[in-house]
Amino acid sequence: MRKPIISSELLSGADVGRAIEQTALAVGRLDARVSASSVAEQWALRAAWTGYARALQLHGVEVDEIDVFSWGTNVTIAGRPARSTVVDDYAAFPIWRARMAQRGRHWAEDLPFTPQCDTTPPAPSLLARAFDLLAQWVQNELALNAWLALPILLHRMGITERSLPCLVAGDARLMFGTRDSPALMRRLLRELCDRAEAGLQSLVAMENARTRALIALRDQHRPGALRELLAMLQAGPIQTPEAVSRHLGITLSGAGKLLQRAAHLGMVKEVSDRRSWRLYMTPDLAVSLGFGTPPRGRPPLSPGALFTAPDSLLSAFDSEMAEWAQRFGSIALEEVYMAQDSLLAPEDE
Repeated sequence: MRKPIISSELLSGADVGRAIEQTALAVGRLDARVSASSVAEQWALRAAWTGYARALQLHGVEVDEIDVFSWGTNVTIAGRPARSTVVDDYAAFPIWRARMAQRGRHWAEDLPFTPQCDTTPPAPSLLARAFDLLAQWVQNELALNAWLALPILLHRMGITERSLPCLVAGDARLMFGTRDSPALMRRLLRELCDRAEAGLQSLVAMENARTRALIALRDQHRPGALRELLAMLQAGPIQTPEAVSRHLGITLSGAGKLLQRAAHLGMVKEVSDRRSWRLYMTPDLAVSLGFGTPPRGRPPLSPGALFTAPDSLLSAFDSEMAEWAQRFGSIALEEVYMAQDSLLAPEDE
């Protein structure tokens, strides 16, 4: 029988046990916050881009997270390498999101292999069991779907209430096995814990951005297209004047002025430092992608503590946020489906 990447005997070590506890707490905090968040749908889309970028990297694709965000928001970023026209690295994205949306399925369903168990008692930690299944998947089918499987396994095994797409973690040594199983497990748990904490920080930042946007709209006498832009930024945190002009149907000059207005309100940050082809990001994403530095000192008072707004403004803004999340979720998928149709057309004939 095969030996798991970490056996039940080794899980009794203090270092591994502490890592399992910290990771479980981080994942639980994120899962609980997402379940009660007002921006859960928008966060899930952004987290899916983050998780997909990590899976591509584990699969050996030379891609940065900003490239996946550029593809997802359909915003061309100057200076970034062109996408490959031979292999579509994003074809698995819609299938992955559809699998994450499924509920009530056992963890063993849809596995492309028969799970194996060693002769020793099963690992007392479900996290260790999930990583062992991930190792089996990678060793049996070295495909992108294997690296994307961890959020689905965590949900179907009952560790999370829903699939959290940012929880993509792995290591190349899973493909070949390792003699130092505890060290590998600690590394995997540490990465999973970091990704859960980063996902929670992103969620909190998006919730605060929603509140600041509502406060800004409440205080604006002539908001114009500002409400649409601020709602769009929740789902599409990377924008250019050209993209805003295309999405909102306004002139290029008007889009540039609208982004400058949003930047003055602190909702976006200009990160390109150039006069033409300017690039704007939400402040939290600019920090996470390395285009800005995190704020120092004591954090400001949460805007939600002093926030009051009419219910009509809340409902209108939230409905626009949901509409933009659905639209950005389908922008990139349309070209994927078109590519799949072109590949299937000769066979259908």
